[in-house]
Amino acid sequence: MREFPPNMNPEAFTITAIIVGLLLEDDYTSDELNSIGNWLILVGQLVLTTAAQQQLINNRYQNNSGSRIKSDAHDHSIKNKPLAKQSDVEDIMRRLELLERNLK
Repeated sequence: MREFPPNMNPEAFTITAIIVGLLLEDDYTSDELNSIGNWLILVGQLVLTTAAQQQLINNRYQNNSGSRIKSDAHDHSIKNKPLAKQSDVEDIMRRLELLERNLK
């Protein structure tokens, strides 16, 4: 499937879709065509949504623009800092132990 869609003229590519649509039209009832058409639209929406989200992520990482989240993910020479330090985890554990003792 790596060769689809083929590298061809956009107008010719569109015309192939028109031809396939016209060929399907003669073989099915209007109810069947409605069902097939809705299914194809759903597939298209899934593909477009997935591609749009991937494109958004790629653009944010490449340009770090349009993002409200400060990220150095586009710059692989900088390591992202951990969200929590070991001292934070130890502090939470101490507080949980104290809370547990108070509850008993």
